[in-house]
Amino acid sequence: MESRGQLKSWNDQKGFGFIRPEQGSEEIFAHISAMRGTRRPVQNDRVLYISERDEDGRLRATHIRLDAGLSLDEPAIRRKPPAVAIQSAHNKSFQSRPKPKARPRRNEAIRWPLPKLFGLTLLCLLPALGLFRMAGHGSYWPLYAYLLGSVLAFGLYVHDKRSALRSGWRTPEARLHLVELLGGWPGALIAQQALRHKTRKLSFQLVFWLIVIVHQAAWLDYLYFQRMYQLLPQI
Repeated sequence: MESRGQLKSWNDQKGFGFIRPEQGSEEIFAHISAMRGTRRPVQNDRVLYISERDEDGRLRATHIRLDAGLSLDEPAIRRKPPAVAIQSAHNKSFQSRPKPKARPRRNEAIRWPLPKLFGLTLLCLLPALGLFRMAGHGSYWPLYAYLLGSVLAFGLYVHDKRSALRSGWRTPEARLHLVELLGGWPGALIAQQALRHKTRKLSFQLVFWLIVIVHQAAWLDYLYFQRMYQLLPQI
């Protein structure tokens, strides 16, 4: 559903501004890459837009067009205006000192991998013991749930990360949490660290770690507390 609003501010040289919604008070970030139509916008233009929240919870317009009926899209409007292009070429041609060569950066997909691997091993210890006991009793479905859930969770995180980079449709957080709750939290944890995705959003992390705690408590109850309850009448 498109919403109506007005460009409260617009910096055409930098290609971004903010939309004041017709209904509501929170301003929405607008970038020229999301603009569709036959001309670049100007301040105070009435626009139609579709918005969503980014990883930090801020509203961002993913599709913008002028509130003046449908029109053909001209990709050239999303290019830099001539003044910006000329200035960029001028700056590149008059660099007096060559910049020192930057050292090649190592692949830092996961920071502090050994401590995090140790933490993941500790978190998986209780589930592994519980799954081993249940397998001894002929019950394998929890093991399959953890394996399939982790693979599915990792795939959803990869899809959501790519959508975020391309300003596409995102995977709902409720769907991610549901897969984590059904056993996919180990794969989700690996994806968060490997992709650096969803690690800075506090509300998302609170729900995720609550799910992990629920799983740990359930396995602790299955492995130890139930046996203690059975032994109490014999003491």
